[in-house]
Amino acid sequence: MSVRIQSVSDEYYHIYNRGVDKRVVFTDQYDYQRFLLLLLLSNDTTSVNISKAIRNFSVPELMKEIREPLVSIYAFSLLPNHYHLLVSPVVDGGVSKFMQKVATGYTMYFNTKNERSGALFQGKYKIKHIEEDIYLKYLFEYIHLNPIREEFDTIDQSLVDSLIEKLERNPLSSLSVYSGSEENRLAGSVLDKKLFEELFPSYMHHRLALLDWKDDFSELFGRGRTLSSLPKNQE
Repeated sequence: MSVRIQSVSDEYYHIYNRGVDKRVVFTDQYDYQRFLLLLLLSNDTTSVNISKAIRNFSVPELMKEIREPLVSIYAFSLLPNHYHLLVSPVVDGGVSKFMQKVATGYTMYFNTKNERSGALFQGKYKIKHIEEDIYLKYLFEYIHLNPIREEFDTIDQSLVDSLIEKLERNPLSSLSVYSGSEENRLAGSVLDKKLFEELFPSYMHHRLALLDWKDDFSELFGRGRTLSSLPKNQE
């Protein structure tokens, strides 16, 4: 997808990537925290010495800084070997500039920490243009359910509610922000909540959609499909 296409404001994109050779890229909570910080600090039209900023300022101080964003980030989920983002560019070339900063910054951090060299992620990030509002709503649900996708596909329907409750407390997913448990923390500072509020009249509407995902997903994508049966370019 060209930089020009990625630069269209008010358009939405699903971005995802995994570790090279499917390797784990988040080994502990410090790695997750660093990636979230990079999502925050890299989202600025001004060049920032991220390593220096992290050394010299506390996380609460960094969260308070005013920035000129490259993109709006509406949803995310971080898993041991991959990540998902839902974004929209704010400036020309915003997506590519933002993702280059994030990937470069995190790879340098990870390689230094683990005394390794070379690429960390599986090539350039993957990007999918979302053209219809109905798919935007499903993408919020897909990204938020991704950390529990295998459990969700196999669990009895009566146990889904408790699984969602567990997910709502996971700070590595934007669901924790929209549910209220991470409202004033780092995960919340990364997000632009405007799109979510436009698509869902309340958080409970989104939660009910998550609970009904299996039935709604089948209607949209076909009976017999599951989260884990999506084509590879949608994972």
